Amino acid sequence: MSGMTRYLLLFALASAVFGQSSEAPLTQTLINEIHALRQDIEAITVTSQRVQIALYRLQSQTALLAAAQQRLDAARNRARDTQSNRAEMATRLQIFEENVNNTQDPSQKKALEQELHQGKQRLEQLTAEEGQRRTAEAEAESQYRAEQARLAELQSLLDRLDKALDELARAKH
Repeated sequence: MSGMTRYLLLFALASAVFGQSSEAPLTQTLINEIHALRQDIEAITVTSQRVQIALYRLQSQTALLAAAQQRLDAARNRARDTQSNRAEMATRLQIFEENVNNTQDPSQKKALEQELHQGKQRLEQLTAEEGQRRTAEAEAESQYRAEQARLAELQSLLDRLDKALDELARAKH
């Protein structure tokens, strides 16, 4: 019986009951029906609030996941850029070494050796920086996966609530 039908039946019965005070069983039936309706309304209210809370949490978690994705993308880009810079520097150092080995002029050779030395220092810096960037990327990936897991938990909660509501609706009909 739908909620609207119950209310109409309740109203009709209440009118009849209050017009005839000698029908105590009908009065008790109406009181029981009112009590059942009150319990249904309370259950629906609580369930509705739980669904709203779960949806709010899902919305918040989706935003957190998007932010984690952006951090992960940025970390990957920085790591890739640093790797590219390091590879480029390694290639330039090879060219410097060839130039140093092929140069006969002592002053020019000394200048190239100086550049080669600075280049090697820069390569060491880039190698260390690349390691740091890869570590940051791994941490961002870990955070992203944690946010994904939390989102999956919330989606599971919503699925369970949906199933419970579906079962409740079927039980009422």
